[in-house]
Amino acid sequence: MKNNQLRKNILYIMLPLLMTLLIINNTNAQETKEEETPKEEKTEAPQDLQGWRIRDYKPYVQAMKDISKLSKEYSEIILKLAIDTYSSGLDILEDMESEVIKVQEKNKKKKNLNERWYWQEIDRKNQEARQIRMLKQEAKMKAITYFVLAINHLDDVQSRPVIESPEFINFKKRLYQVFVSTQYDLHNFLACIPILERYILIDNNTRKDIWAYKYITNCYAFMETLLLKSKNISQEKIIYYRQLKNKYLLETAEIQYGVESVEYKHMQEIVSRDEKKTERLNDFR
Repeated sequence: MKNNQLRKNILYIMLPLLMTLLIINNTNAQETKEEETPKEEKTEAPQDLQGWRIRDYKPYVQAMKDISKLSKEYSEIILKLAIDTYSSGLDILEDMESEVIKVQEKNKKKKNLNERWYWQEIDRKNQEARQIRMLKQEAKMKAITYFVLAINHLDDVQSRPVIESPEFINFKKRLYQVFVSTQYDLHNFLACIPILERYILIDNNTRKDIWAYKYITNCYAFMETLLLKSKNISQEKIIYYRQLKNKYLLETAEIQYGVESVEYKHMQEIVSRDEKKTERLNDFR
């Protein structure tokens, strides 16, 4: 974990230098080419009379800064930074899981001879459960900060060869999966939705990933319920989340059971009854 953090810090230091180096790369390459070409020897001008002094050049125009991000070299470094950041988040989760196992084993070995009443045992078990929940929640909140940063780095990759590479696509899938599952455990349902929508569109495999549909269906269902309990919320927003919930509910049943299955037909009936609520709301507008 310390090595991952060290590599990440080094990459952070390198990024500003990389931006400048990529912009002046063509100029330096041209100079190198000219130096390699045999020419007649000529007297070198004094250093202060050699023209452009570009070592400390930094473009002011944003478009000139951004265009360097299209290079494969820049994108590969950003991808490496995203992977290291993602690994730091995973390390936190794995350390937490190991700690939870240790706590559970320790609790099992306790004799608890001072417990004379049944309610004392119940109280102890509740305290142990709270301790484990706090361990998990704290670790997942820390890990999320790394996953968010990794997604931001991934969005900064713009080189087409890098974006279309199997390494990039597979990493993006893993990053989105761990981000959604961790945020969902923390009940941050709204934050899951845009990432799940992006995940489903990655390729044919993600379009049929049953867990993506289970997660997104529940996230939309939560948002619908939340808005129903809220005051001064327009019916359009409630209907929006309800219809998306029902859409993914049917798609989940289709992927898991098939359209000819009893389960799918039962889900159709549930969705049909739910949609009638929307029709009744529209009648009162």
